[in-house]
Amino acid sequence: MARSWLLASVALGLVFGLVFAVYPLIDLEVARLFFDGHKSKFPISVTYEWNLVRQLANWIPFLLLIPALFALLRKIVFPGSEILISPSVVVFLVASFIVGPGLTSNLLLKENWGRPRPNHVEQFAGTADFQPWWRPGGACERNCSFVSGEASQAFWVVAPAVLAPAPLRPIVMGTAVVFGASVGAMRVIFGRHFVSDIVFAGIITIAIVMALYVLLLDPVRRNDARMEKLIERFAVSLHRNTAALLSGVGTALAHAGNTLRHAGQHLHKRIACL
Repeated sequence: MARSWLLASVALGLVFGLVFAVYPLIDLEVARLFFDGHKSKFPISVTYEWNLVRQLANWIPFLLLIPALFALLRKIVFPGSEILISPSVVVFLVASFIVGPGLTSNLLLKENWGRPRPNHVEQFAGTADFQPWWRPGGACERNCSFVSGEASQAFWVVAPAVLAPAPLRPIVMGTAVVFGASVGAMRVIFGRHFVSDIVFAGIITIAIVMALYVLLLDPVRRNDARMEKLIERFAVSLHRNTAALLSGVGTALAHAGNTLRHAGQHLHKRIACL
């Protein structure tokens, strides 16, 4: 199933990439549906209720990640203990979150693509020129529109969803995609992202999740014993390096203390001679 989702993500990426490249004004037309020209703003973006829904929705991916993160940190702190969750599952969940929403969406794309958000472009009372998704280097300098970080984070919930029991997996994964699309829709309605930002956030994130699933959890490749050993070795190495660093800092401080002590004694003798 993961391979099918991965191939589907790549195919949809090519299709939607072509559609939004040929018809870039789709982004503006969709955003215009939620813009109030008389008030020169996206009115839903300032309502308390919808912002509360947004904040609550943003917590869900983190809550789903906590068990795996706790299991990993516990193993790192206590390398000799048995990991609480399957090590391959732990690495899959943590790595997919870091690589997908973390590095790819927020660090690589949002901080470097330069696409202005809808509420920043001239068509919606802003000052920047509209940029289609494929043209990097717009007026935005940081935390830009392409792709949506919150949507990417929401679409990441397909990672825990793909771990559901086989009979329930299609329903759970479908629900995860609907959740991601709903969070993304809110960002479009708020005037903070174009619809193409949401589409590519979903496609890229799901593709990364499924690629890591194939790499780490495919029955042919999966080796929990080896994965736990790798985590244990990393933890032991981290402990040793930390101990060496602290020992070095302690030695340096001790030398500095001795130097200050001798300097103080010398100064005291000079004062006594006055």
